[in-house]
Amino acid sequence: MQVIRSGFSYQRPVSVVFVLLLSSVDARAESVCPAYVALPTGSAFNLARLIADTGSPELALRKIQAALAQVTAAGGCPKAEEPNACEETLAVARKAMAALQACTSHTPSEETAEQNGQAPSK
Repeated sequence: MQVIRSGFSYQRPVSVVFVLLLSSVDARAESVCPAYVALPTGSAFNLARLIADTGSPELALRKIQAALAQVTAAGGCPKAEEPNACEETLAVARKAMAALQACTSHTPSEETAEQNGQAPSK
């Protein structure tokens, strides 16, 4: 009796490894933004979670900007039950917004290189 081997027996482990390698390379390529920002007082903002929830650093930035605009439009922290906690929350949110702006913005040399069809040099 002759046993016929399927070609898939070797392809599956290779494909699983390949997918894992691609996902790890992709994760490293996207991790330009910090995972957290913190204030000296100990308040922290989990940027990685917000980026994961929204899908991109750009959408996370828009979400923070909208939330801060909403608080400002409502009169800010003086009307809050705990104004000091509100101010602390806004301070860490502003720091998170600054971090997102920094990691989502392009430098002029990158934009020029992209317009010329070249990869930016680093």
